[in-house]
Amino acid sequence: MQIFKMCCGTFLALAAPAVVWAQPMSTPIVDPPRQEMQTVEPNLLVGPYLLNVTGKTFAGDVFLDVAVTDNGAPVADGTTVTFSAAPTTTGDSSPDGGSPVDLAAKTSAGHAKFVPTMTAPGDWMITLGVTGAAGAVTATPLKLGIDPHRPPDSPTYALSSLALPIVTVIVLLAFLRLRHVELEQWPTGREQRAPRQPRQQAQTAVG
Repeated sequence: MQIFKMCCGTFLALAAPAVVWAQPMSTPIVDPPRQEMQTVEPNLLVGPYLLNVTGKTFAGDVFLDVAVTDNGAPVADGTTVTFSAAPTTTGDSSPDGGSPVDLAAKTSAGHAKFVPTMTAPGDWMITLGVTGAAGAVTATPLKLGIDPHRPPDSPTYALSSLALPIVTVIVLLAFLRLRHVELEQWPTGREQRAPRQPRQQAQTAVG
């Protein structure tokens, strides 16, 4: 029974990596993998406003959160933040088929959120602007790299990520239990000889 459990654990340990390798490999993963939420531009001073831009920058799934403060305090709700993006036209990282994007959002609790349709990977030039109580200002254009290598989040990938640690624990438990199995057992129907008594005890018995 113990050997059967060990065989089952070994089979699962071999099957789990096969599930991972069977996933479509059309979308490569950056090594090391990038974080989904990352700092895009920290402490960007735009006139009297200080902007902190974070978000996701994967092609087809771009999300930007712009935190806006005025003299250390979040700007009032309803402050307008503008976002413009245009694909670069020179260099090896120029997006192929990218179209300019122009968006505007109102702040809530000091944050403005954007979901621009930037589906072409490569370098984009983005421009942020703020219109609030301290006036209307526009930042100097910044270069933002849009990455096509997003880690796959298919059901198969999620299932394999959950199964691998479970299978590892099962294999370890099966191995530890196997160590307690008696590897050498006395043949059935034969009695094991009694251990010989020490010679001194035998002489005492004779005397």
